[in-house]
Amino acid sequence: MTSETDTHLFSNWAKERLDEIDATLATLQSRVNTLQAETKQQAEKTITEIRAQQQVFQEMLKKQTEEGTANWTHLMRGLESNWASFESLVQKYMNITLKDAHHFQETFSARAEAQRKAWQEAIENLRGKANTFAAAHKKETEEALNQLKAAADTAKAKLETQQKAGVESWDALKTALEESRAAFDKATHKVIESFKKTA
Repeated sequence: MTSETDTHLFSNWAKERLDEIDATLATLQSRVNTLQAETKQQAEKTITEIRAQQQVFQEMLKKQTEEGTANWTHLMRGLESNWASFESLVQKYMNITLKDAHHFQETFSARAEAQRKAWQEAIENLRGKANTFAAAHKKETEEALNQLKAAADTAKAKLETQQKAGVESWDALKTALEESRAAFDKATHKVIESFKKTA
């Protein structure tokens, strides 16, 4: 049986990714009208495919909410597969738009901002949970939360550095997003483990 803390971890993971999908779609859609006719048609088709992935993601989250925590592990596998499909479609779109560096930067910025907002919400949510623990465990929990905030700040700084560097490769920007996402996920997992130990 999946614990409440595991569910929280999965829920944060899913929300972060859904926020990134939303931000990416908004950016891609805003630029599609600037493309040439054939390229525009291919890009619109890819956007439609991304929207379908977004819908699947939303439906899986809704299903989890309705069914409770029992199916999170199974749903997580489906969400991870859906996320990989989404990333593949974004790469396809970027290839269609002929390596437009300005568009790469806009998309990167939108996704980085979505990450930052999701992380801030996760930190605030976890801090609220920490406040409910007994005073004896408060110090340990606060230390874990401070580590999480430090990881978020470090990831944010790395993303900002990458953005300011004016990198023109989507692969480099995508890698920066993946690394920051992985670092935050790892730090969040440490906080959840800390909660489990003190619970």
